[in-house]
Order: sequence, then structure tokens, then C-alpha cells
Amino acid sequence: MSNTDDDKRGWRSYLGTRYDARRTVHRRVPWKAFTLSAINVVAIAFFVFDRPLGQAAESLSPPLVMIAGNVTDIGRLAWILAGLCTILATGYAVRRRLWKVRRKFRMVYFVQMTAYVGLSVILASICANTLKFLIGRARPLIYEQEGIFSFSPLTMDFLHQSFPSGHAANIGALFVALILLFPHVRLIFIGIGLWLGATRIIIGVHYPSDVVAGLALGAWLAFALSILFARFGLVFAIDLEGRPVPRLSKLI
Repeated sequence: MSNTDDDKRGWRSYLGTRYDARRTVHRRVPWKAFTLSAINVVAIAFFVFDRPLGQAAESLSPPLVMIAGNVTDIGRLAWILAGLCTILATGYAVRRRLWKVRRKFRMVYFVQMTAYVGLSVILASICANTLKFLIGRARPLIYEQEGIFSFSPLTMDFLHQSFPSGHAANIGALFVALILLFPHVRLIFIGIGLWLGATRIIIGVHYPSDVVAGLALGAWLAFALSILFARFGLVFAIDLEGRPVPRLSKLI
């Protein structure tokens, strides 16, 4: 039997033990209430805001469009993962030079945090792009030709991949993950996340309902993943009210 097989069994046993130890505090993901709320908000955006925005997209201020265009790519999966990989590599390099056990433990926690954020964004991106392909909604770029009710499912055409916004899903996952990890600065993250989501509307590649749906999807996936991590005692713990909270706050 190879060392790799032994390592895999060791990790399974380790994670299984951690999972069983927290079984009594496991919390169900509140998906029903969240889904109902998200559907209502998306529907309101679709029927109230999408058409006026589609008609007004070409009349937005050029400087505003330019600024939005310069920052919107922060929501790209490649950019986010590149940043996280850089942080992860730096953390690993620093960890190898730490001798004190407490410092090493905190560095391991830091690596787990980075992995959690990365997994949240990757999962959001996969789900959003799968839905884009299945739904095939026309983008505002062709509003004059097709309007807001045009759908071409199962197409790889960029002009028919509007709903939900992939960038917004990435942003929702990234910033909700950061909010859960650093709740004391959540208002800053909320503001930045909403602004980055709005850039997709400003530059004319998504309708408001696309962005709302993307943000909601990414936010929920990051929250659900935090509960899953908490069940294994990784990154998060469950507080007395059943909410995931960062474990580091208990370790400092």
C-alpha cells in the first residue's frame, strides 16, 4: 500500500472525526427563505427595471461608463483566482519559516481561509455559467433587436448569455465570503460588492435582474459553504444563534 493511500485514509478519518464531533450543532442551510426572497427581488428587477435600463443604456455618461469599464474585470474568475493563488503561495512560503507552533497554526488557518474563498468563487462561477448556457437570455447589447424577453437556450453565443451575470456571481461569492470572515468591516465589503455588480449594468452587458440574480447566487453559495466548513471545524464555528463565525476570533 502506497503512502498516498495512507494519507488519503488519514485525511478521511481526520475529517470524519471532526464532522462527527460537531454533529449536534449542525445547522441546515436556510435555502427556502433565501430562494423565495431572491426570486422576488429578481422578478421585481426584471419587470420594473430591465426595460427602462435597456432603453437608457446608450445615454449613460461616458465618463461613468469608462470608470465602470476600468474596474468591472475585478469580478473575473481568473483575476480573483490569481490574487488568491498569490496570497496562498506567499502564506505557504512564510509558514515554512515559522517555528513557533502558534504561528504555524495561524498560518494553516490563513491557508484554509484562502481555500474557502477560492472554492466559493469557483462554485459560483460554475453554477452561473451553467445557468447562462441553459437559459440563453439576450444581453442589453441587442435590446433594440430582441428586447428583454428574448431567450436562446443551449447556445454558446456571447450575446445570449446574460442571465445570471457570471461576474456578479463571482463578486457575490467573494464579498460575502469576506464579510463572513471579517464581519467588522462588512459595510465596506457590501458597498464595494454592490458597486462592482452595478458596473455590469453601467457598461451595458447585463440587465439589473441579471446582476441581482448573480449576486444572490454567489452570496448564497458562499454562505452555504461556510456552514459546510463549520461542520468540519474548518475556518468557521457555529455560534449560539446557529450562525457561522470565524474561528480565528477565538484563537487570538
